[in-house]
Amino acid sequence: MKQSYHKFYITMKLFDKFKNTKDAPKETSVKQKAVFISGLFFGIIPFLFIVYLLLGPLVKVIQKDFSSETMLTISEKLNIRSDKDKNSYVIGSYPFGTEVQVYDVFENNWAEVSVGDKKGYMSFEYLVLPETFYTIEGMFGNENAKKLIASTKYRKAISNYLKANNYTSKIPKSEREKLYGKNADKEMWQIFAEPSKSEFNSFCYGDYNGDKSRDAAFILTNIKTGKRKLIILEINTYVPGKYGNLLDSKDLDENYLFVKNIPKRRKMIINDSLQRIETDGILIGTNRSKTFKDIDTLMIYNGRDFDYFPQEIKKE
Repeated sequence: MKQSYHKFYITMKLFDKFKNTKDAPKETSVKQKAVFISGLFFGIIPFLFIVYLLLGPLVKVIQKDFSSETMLTISEKLNIRSDKDKNSYVIGSYPFGTEVQVYDVFENNWAEVSVGDKKGYMSFEYLVLPETFYTIEGMFGNENAKKLIASTKYRKAISNYLKANNYTSKIPKSEREKLYGKNADKEMWQIFAEPSKSEFNSFCYGDYNGDKSRDAAFILTNIKTGKRKLIILEINTYVPGKYGNLLDSKDLDENYLFVKNIPKRRKMIINDSLQRIETDGILIGTNRSKTFKDIDTLMIYNGRDFDYFPQEIKKE
């Protein structure tokens, strides 16, 4: 009897165990899923954090490379430095026309850049977009002009004048088509200059409007028609709206091909008498070697435009 009871007891235990095992998957499945999700959640976060620490800097570099702007140098020699400071270590130096990748520009007018495998900082003043670069490069009709107009502030102002008036310079055809399209019909102008020591030339600068900042006068030549223009621009980089502002322009005939700066307080002929001029003036003429009988003409700004004074006293 006891053996029969014992067998019955064991059989019932096995039945209960089998029954519990059959019913368990529902509860176990939920618990296992919860454990799996919890483990995945708490395991993947540290993993992603480690990946971020390892790959984050690389991702930032890749993002910068995709968001960089291609610019070119317009200084004859431009340094790349280790920091945003003119006294920081010079990593390298690059000539006019070097292609630069610009990533960021800071308030002190420095830019974070790379040139080839070198990364550092350059003065943003000497970096321009391709259109401006090719306009500047093409504005020089000869090497004398490039040497004569060496300052960046004059180069950029002349470029701005050309673009503002829908002109361009002698840009290579392939680049011109990229910038303006194949059918663009823009007048091309250049500056041709004499050697820098010439008394008369095609570019000069002085304070022509009396505001104690420099202005620039230059002669542009239409390379297709030969037509010439005298342009006078303000080069005031400190007052908004004055940089590159047009003071006056004059179509030139063949009698006026060269310009010369005349400093203020110099005695010049004004209305048939010698007088000291109160602002810098511009002398225009052809008489470079003083062997011609051509009469030079003095231009003096009157607050609106220029008055013209022939440099010859009329004989009674």
